[in-house]
Amino acid sequence: AAFAAGATLLSGFAFAAPAMANVNVPDCPANKADWKLKSENESIAALAKKAWDDAKAEVPAVPQEPQEPSKAEVKALYVADGNDGKLKMVTPLPNGTKPEDAAAAQAYVNQKNLYVANKANYDAKLAAANDAHAQYLKALDNVNNCSNPDPTEDQIKRALINKVRLAKMNLDNKDDELAVAKNKFNDAYKALVAALAEFNARVNAFNDAQEKLNAFLTSGTNDSATETRLRDAVDRAKAHLVRAMNALDKATADYNAALAAAKAAVKAYNEALALYKAVYNEAVAAGVNPSLLPPVVTSDPLAPTFPAVPGLKHAYASAMSGKFGKEVQAAAKQGQKGKDTKASAQQNNNANGAAAG
Repeated sequence: AAFAAGATLLSGFAFAAPAMANVNVPDCPANKADWKLKSENESIAALAKKAWDDAKAEVPAVPQEPQEPSKAEVKALYVADGNDGKLKMVTPLPNGTKPEDAAAAQAYVNQKNLYVANKANYDAKLAAANDAHAQYLKALDNVNNCSNPDPTEDQIKRALINKVRLAKMNLDNKDDELAVAKNKFNDAYKALVAALAEFNARVNAFNDAQEKLNAFLTSGTNDSATETRLRDAVDRAKAHLVRAMNALDKATADYNAALAAAKAAVKAYNEALALYKAVYNEAVAAGVNPSLLPPVVTSDPLAPTFPAVPGLKHAYASAMSGKFGKEVQAAAKQGQKGKDTKASAQQNNNANGAAAG
């Protein structure tokens, strides 16, 4: 049974000022909404009761102070040793001191000093027990006057059902976001494939125009009109190649951004799926009827794998080598610079990087 409020620890014991014992019993919050549940306060009270019981068990019996000798000759042989009540023998003993008086004085000094030590220990243990008792009474008061009622089983189950429903809504939202991200990635992938195809076609056209010009120049034919026409064809092919390079840069950047967004959407979906499964199982374990819950999704987590574009790395390497001229090289370098500053931090951490294809 709980120790009645206001009862004394032991008969004749005086309570010390309340202090924190082994259990930290919180003060009652002024706002009732911040009160703990009754079960929580009861657990704290049980711990405080245990701490009080342990502290009581540590309190020794009240030490008995020894009777001081009445003989003046004996009392003259010891003096105070400090301010805590201890004694010490007079040194040297006065001339003519009888051995039996010295023995009696020494015995009393020993008994008195032992009493002083025992009394200090008793006082400390008693104070600790009183402190623990005060904490226990405070814990009991919290149980009775500072507790919010524990939710009923029905309330707990309803809260779990709502928790599962919210998790399912979140999962559905992440699924929708993933579908959007996948569609954007597919569009970006197709656009990059098309841009790469045009770039390669423009490379072939440039190489063809350059070969025709070189063949004419090495033929020894003196035809300025033909030479002008062939040089114009090379310039036009190069202009188209620069345009295709810029378009490839943009398509690559869009692909990298869409890839990063798609992987982030997969990660968010997998996290939502794991949370949904966890709260569903929590509800079932608590006794909630599964028919009251949205159906559990048992699919495995999605792998963040998306197709790369073959030949992209080779195309950039060729363009940056300078073989197609400084204009194409500059456009390729600018595209790579943009990729590095905007998208590659996340892209390079994944084996499916676009530029690595």
